[in-house]
Amino acid sequence: MESIWQKDNDYGKLETLTDVMIEIAEEKLKVKLPNSYINILKQQNGGYIKFNAHPSDIPTSWAEDHVNVDHFFGIGLGKEKGILESEYLIKEWDLPENVVIISGDGHSWIALDYRSRKTEPSVILIDIDEEQVFELAPNFDSFLNGLYEESIDFEEECTDDIQRQWTITEINDTFSANNEFEIAYALDYLSSNDSEQKQLIEQSLIKLLQHSKLEVRETAANYAYHFYENGILSTSCVESIVKFIRNDNEIEYFADMYFAGL
Repeated sequence: MESIWQKDNDYGKLETLTDVMIEIAEEKLKVKLPNSYINILKQQNGGYIKFNAHPSDIPTSWAEDHVNVDHFFGIGLGKEKGILESEYLIKEWDLPENVVIISGDGHSWIALDYRSRKTEPSVILIDIDEEQVFELAPNFDSFLNGLYEESIDFEEECTDDIQRQWTITEINDTFSANNEFEIAYALDYLSSNDSEQKQLIEQSLIKLLQHSKLEVRETAANYAYHFYENGILSTSCVESIVKFIRNDNEIEYFADMYFAGL
C-alpha cells in the first residue's frame, strides 16, 4: 500500500509501532482497531498526511461539502499517547463515549465509532461548533479512499511587493514545521484575510498551541489575542484557547496577560 504520510514532516510522529503496542492499545480501549488503520500506522505511527479533506454530505463548521482531515493520531505508550488520549478527550470536550479519537484539534474531531459494536467501526465527525455528530464513512477503508487534497489559492503581497500564492497544504505545512518566524508570516497573512478564513484561523491556533516548540506556542498565544481583539474567534474557540494556555505551564502567563477576565 502506498504511504499516505507526508515526507520530511515528523510533527505528530510517534515511536515505531509494534504488535505489542497494538495489543496494549486494544486492551486499554476495549476495541478491535481496523486492520487498515493499523497498517498505515505500521508505515508511520501518526503525523501529517498528504491529504487535507474528506467529503461530507452535511455542511459543517469547516465547509459546505467537506471536512478538514490533515493528520492521524498514532499509538503511544509514553508521554505522547495518540489515540490512547481518547478517554481524556471525551471527558475534557464532552464527546460521545465509546469512540476512539483518531484526528482533530478541539474545533472538531474524527473518530472511530464503537457505540454499537466493538469491531468494524464507522468513521464519524464530531463538530463542536455545530453541535453535531454524523457518519462520514461506513468503515475506515472507505474513509481512506475518500481522502483528497482540497486546494484553495491565496494571494499575499509580501514586504518586497512580490505576490505569493498559498494553498491550504502550504499553510498547514508551515504550521506543522518548527520555524516560528515562517509561522508568524503565515499568521500575518491570515490576519489580512481574517473574516474570510475564520475556520482555518481557529483550527490553526488550536494546533499551534499544542506544538512541541515553546517559541511556536508563544507565537500562537500572541496572535490568538490579536484575532480575539478583532472579534474573529468564536466564543467556543476562545474558551478552548484559554484552556490550552492555562494548562501549559510555560505559556500560562499569556492567559493573565491577555485573557484575565475569561
